Amino acid sequence: FQTTLFLLAWYSLTTTLFQAVQSDVLLSDCKSFFHDAASFIQTFIGWTIDAGQSVAQISTKIPNAFIAGIIYWLLLILVVGIYVAGTGILAILIEIKIIELYKKNCWDVITLLMILTSAVVIIYFGESIKKVMPINLLFLLLFIQGIYLGIRCYLNTLYWTNR
Repeated sequence: FQTTLFLLAWYSLTTTLFQAVQSDVLLSDCKSFFHDAASFIQTFIGWTIDAGQSVAQISTKIPNAFIAGIIYWLLLILVVGIYVAGTGILAILIEIKIIELYKKNCWDVITLLMILTSAVVIIYFGESIKKVMPINLLFLLLFIQGIYLGIRCYLNTLYWTNR
């Protein structure tokens, strides 16, 4: 029984992935999603460098040009390093919290079925979804998973408080 279940799951997963690769709408939305994410990261890095250069302008008050240059680069590297490290640590902490929530509330077959079902619906009905609402399909998939995680956490909390 378990072998048949595994083979059925494998078949459905591979069929869905092959269909996803053939879906022009989903592929263009994936490219758009990652392009927008890369653009945001570039903009953030630009803001960080601008902030670092603004702080490093303090070095112009130093009369010795050599020491002013060293102070400028040290301040720029320090500010940019703090911003980038802080953002990276924040992103890692958020990811760890999400993984903990999934392990605590959603680490079961129901979640796997929810992920597969929502992915299948978005892959097979992507063009129809785009006609109804102009939303990025990959964002929609992540949004659905976020709503699902919130509902499962709420129901799990509700269940344990009533026991």
